[in-house]
Amino acid sequence: MNIQTLKLGLLWIILPISLAVPPLALSKFDRKYHPVEIDIVTDQGEVFSSYPVTQQNLNNEYRAYLEAIKGENYALQIRNNTSRRIGLVIAVDGRNIISGKKSYLKHTENMYILSPHETQIYAGWRTSSTDIHRFYFTDIGDSYAHAFGDDSALGVIAIALYEEKKPKMSLFDKKRSAKSKAPAAGRSNDSVLGEKEEAGTGFGKHATSHAYRVHFKAKRSALSKYFYKYEWHESLCVKKIIKCDEPKNRFWPRDNYELGFAPFPPNY
Repeated sequence: MNIQTLKLGLLWIILPISLAVPPLALSKFDRKYHPVEIDIVTDQGEVFSSYPVTQQNLNNEYRAYLEAIKGENYALQIRNNTSRRIGLVIAVDGRNIISGKKSYLKHTENMYILSPHETQIYAGWRTSSTDIHRFYFTDIGDSYAHAFGDDSALGVIAIALYEEKKPKMSLFDKKRSAKSKAPAAGRSNDSVLGEKEEAGTGFGKHATSHAYRVHFKAKRSALSKYFYKYEWHESLCVKKIIKCDEPKNRFWPRDNYELGFAPFPPNY
């Protein structure tokens, strides 16, 4: 199935075989409560270090720096904290990870669907309904976006959350609903089937990840957006995002020189 032919409202659920997680669905901001929990993780399940950015007048956005490790595979682990389905438009380096097209995080783009209270892992660029190619941190010249001549959002992982738009009720449905106001015991309304010195994301090794389409009509405006600017360790040091080792003190030698022996001169 050609993913590029997906129509608005027909989205995907993904079945990542190689990762121990349940099936994935493709298809006013409270700072103390997030509708989702997002971690950028290694293949071993370790979370990459992130550093939230102090922000003002960004009521529905979360921003953080992320420490990238060159050559490491990574994946987005996302948990839905709500009791309803949500749509996820995910862009890496400015490219939609399902279609590969330039993303503006719009509700009309291809998105993944996450079921209520579900946790899923999104690990690569989707190339078919059964295949992905892994995300990995690399130099910009080796990145997927740069291969398309798109350097407009390099080094950024972006996620936009969309609530599901409720279908309009017909006059017949409204009358039927009015007759059955009292909720039936044991029933649930949520029973839905479910070249610079900067970093970039490469088009990595093949992995099997099955997908199927579901119907989901997103609201026009995003519920919230998350942005992660990933940088090499050295770049985070220069930007003072993280506290790095202080310069060596000439009266307090370190490392091998702590033994008291004279070091080799520079450029020896």
